[in-house]
Order: sequence, then C-alpha cells, then structure tokens
Amino acid sequence: MGSLSAARAELAHLQHRELQLLQELSDVRKALAAQKAVLDGLVKASAVPYIDRLPNELLAEIFLLLIDEGRWLVGVSRRWRAVIYDTGKMWGKVDLEYDSPTMQKLYLERSREAPLTLTIRSLQPKLDVFLPHANRWHTLSVFSSTEVTLSIISQIILPSLRRLVLFGKGLSLHDVPTMRSWAPALKHLELVNWKLPLPFKPLCQIVPAESLEELSIAGCHDWKLEKDSMHLPSLRRLSLKIWDPIPFLEAIVAPELTSFCFAPRDVKGSISNTFAGNKTKFKNVSHLTLSRGRQVDEQTLVGLFKLLCQVFCGIRHAHFRVNYVETLFPLWDKGAIDHCTCIESLEIQDIVLDSSEPFEILIHWFEKRMRFGQRKLHLKLTGDPVMGKLVTLNTSHTVFQRLQECCASVALVGIPVPPQLYLPMSAGSPLWVSGSLCILGRWG
Repeated sequence: MGSLSAARAELAHLQHRELQLLQELSDVRKALAAQKAVLDGLVKASAVPYIDRLPNELLAEIFLLLIDEGRWLVGVSRRWRAVIYDTGKMWGKVDLEYDSPTMQKLYLERSREAPLTLTIRSLQPKLDVFLPHANRWHTLSVFSSTEVTLSIISQIILPSLRRLVLFGKGLSLHDVPTMRSWAPALKHLELVNWKLPLPFKPLCQIVPAESLEELSIAGCHDWKLEKDSMHLPSLRRLSLKIWDPIPFLEAIVAPELTSFCFAPRDVKGSISNTFAGNKTKFKNVSHLTLSRGRQVDEQTLVGLFKLLCQVFCGIRHAHFRVNYVETLFPLWDKGAIDHCTCIESLEIQDIVLDSSEPFEILIHWFEKRMRFGQRKLHLKLTGDPVMGKLVTLNTSHTVFQRLQECCASVALVGIPVPPQLYLPMSAGSPLWVSGSLCILGRWG
C-alpha cells in the first residue's frame, strides 16, 4: 500500500509540474509575440526608403534627369525640397512664354550660377531680366521673333553659349549678325527654314565655323554653295533635312566629321545624281542615319540613298527606319547599302512586327553576303510601340532562326511590355523575356 500511495503522489506532482510548465510556455509565447510586435514597430518606424539613403549629391543628379518634373517634387519631403532648392541646375531652364515674369525672376535667383537654358516663343520677348546674366547663357532656342531677338543679343557677348536653335521662317541668313562676334564658343547650331545669304556674304562668315562641332539644317529652301567653300574644321556631327543634300556636302570641308544624319524633304526640283567631291572626302564618317522625313517617291529615294552610300562609303554603322528596308536592300539588284563595304552593324528603327516582309528582305541580303564570304553583321531591331497592338516574336519561327544564323548577333530593343517582353512573330510558342532588351546570338 505504501508504494501505491507514493506512486500516486508522484503522479500528482508531475501533473502539477506539467501544468506549471504549460503555463510558463504560454506566458513565454505571449511575451515572444509581444516582443516581435514591438520589434516590428521599431523597424517600421526607423525604416528609410532606399532613395533617401542616398547622399544629397547623388539624389540631386537623379532629380536632374527629371528636370522638367523635378520642380514639382518639392512637396514630397523636407529633404527633397531642400535638395531641389539647393541644386541650381534644377532652375536654369526657362520658357519666356509659359513662365511668368515673377517665376522667371524666381528661377534666376534659385539657379544661382548654373548655366541657363532659354526658350523664346513669344512675339515680343522680354530679355531685360536675363541680359545681366549673359555669361550664364548655355542654350538658346528661338522659335519666334527671331529678328528682334538677334538684334538684342548681337549687341552683347554670350561667352558660355554652346547650343543655339534658330527658326528663320523663310528669312535670309544674310541679315543675321555674325555669330562668332557674340557667340564665340558656340558648339551646336540648328538652322530651321532659312534662306541662304547673298553670294557676297559667305555662310562661313555668319556661323562660327571654327568652333562648331554639330550642325543641323532643315527647311525647304535650296542650299547650293560653291564647292569646298565652307571650312568646318571641328565639325563632328551633321544633320540635314533638306530636299537635296549633295550640293551642301560638296560645299563643306569637314575633316573631323564622323556622323551624318539625313531626313528626306519634299522635292522642289531636280535631285543631284552625282557627287563632285573626292571619294575620300568623308573617309572618317563612321555613322550614317536615315531618319524619318517627308514622303518622297520611291525612284528619287533609291537614287538619293545610293548616292549617299557612295559618298559615305566608309561607314561602319548604319541606322535607318524599317520603311527604308526595301529601298536600301533590293532583291535582284545591287542596293545602296552594298556600297558601304566597311559596314559592321545595322540598326533598324520603328519596328512593328506585324509583317515578316522586311525580315525576308534582310535575310536574302545577309545570305547573299555569306555566299560571297563577307563577315556577319550585328543587327539591332528597335521597336516602335503601337497602342492597342500586341507586338510579339516567336524565336522558333523559321524566319527568325534564319535571321539569327545570318548575323553575328541580333538585339531587340525598346519593345516595352514590362515587366515581361512578349514577342511572337507568327503562329507558335511565344518567348517571354524579362525587361526591354533581348540579345539573341553572340557578340563578335
């Protein structure tokens, strides 16, 4: 009996101990949950967004990439407001038509000593508030009242002006004050819809020919100059949007030119069919771009493109719109691009993959190159987003596989369907690719 009583007492003790331990475990679990809640609260309270962990200097650089919207970010936080107000470059862009006089003065004050970018669209521009800051003018775009504006700024010197855009609206460059007298450091000049000056006032006496690195000319007027009459020793990039570019190319001497861009215009007369310059005149030009322009008949376009490819026969990189594929790559004849024997890469822009015809033409040309033992080229296809249209690519499709086989690499860029890129070209299994860039093939 004694042993039975002892056993029962021991059992009762253990059961009591069990209850105690269970209670302790319950208490510990409650305390653990409470402590986790406290810790989560502290973490949330002290958490800082990644962008706010950046130093002010880097944050300011990010804001400068959004300079048009950046001024409206001042309401996000006190720190952002302080950084934006303390970044003079954020306030250096002024539109004299849309920004009120009060805002113009405010921007000038906040911009401190930062370079100024001024845009003039109004009929009667008021430049008085900006003239005392002439040493800070970096970019000037004049879309209206060009004569009035030039008459004002030609009386002063703009030592820091690097970029100038002038809309002539049919005016003659003859009446433009000599730019190098008031814009001695000008690097980039855009002339839109100007007439050539009279013969006794050469163009090189008007524009700062010695310092220009980029020149862009657009308009429907004739640009015929005397052969080799315009020396542009520093020019690196030239863009022409005129109906016949050949006479202008014959007129300039630009030994440092490396990039040429052309956009067709409405034809106002006969187009040049020969180039009177030396074949090595533009031997340093490595980039040729044929961009969007006015509608020109196919025969004229074929002749013009072929002549340009002969003039710039040493180009290594060509960029053109998908609409020009048939013009540049005829199926049964020597195409314009065949004159470019040093070509290394092609970029075809504004791709909308709703037809395989451009790719069939390209494949035919690439396969012809392979038969003649020529090297494979790098190909980049740049998409043109079309609202409401699904752009797809099927890499298992025979057409695309043949394209890959013919090229050193194929890059697909700018078909934005984030977060995934869905690119079928015709029936079959689609390919999903993360991001907006797909590289197919291997870089050389």
